[in-house]
Amino acid sequence: MAEMNEIETQVIQAENDLLGALRSGDLARGVGMHLNAPEYRNIWNGEMKTYSELSARIAEAREKGLAAIDYQVASRELFMLDEANVMATLVATETTHMQTGESKTSGKTIISILWRKIDGKWRLGYLHASEEPQGVANPVWKEQ
Repeated sequence: MAEMNEIETQVIQAENDLLGALRSGDLARGVGMHLNAPEYRNIWNGEMKTYSELSARIAEAREKGLAAIDYQVASRELFMLDEANVMATLVATETTHMQTGESKTSGKTIISILWRKIDGKWRLGYLHASEEPQGVANPVWKEQ
């Protein structure tokens, strides 16, 4: 059984490979690191995509001038479920860069990723992200 530190190192390396691909504009390689399987889901601010929908969305964005995506990770927590499944929780901002030179940066985003080791490679098996609300959330119970 691989040691936890070794597995954490492998997952962080996979994350760095993903971020490097996206930063350099190799978006197809970045998408290719997601698990191309029926159970894969990518949920971003309530919008759910399958692998093929994610792939099509990125291809469409490239046609419209998307050049690169840069994630700045402020913090990371890793939870090893077993040798082949690691849950990561990241706090990050996302900056999209267009070929025109324009860019847009998100607010602080909380991202949960299930990394799965399949055929010796770490893949994003599931991703759920949401931008932190602007201002204070006001749940119903606080109104009482």
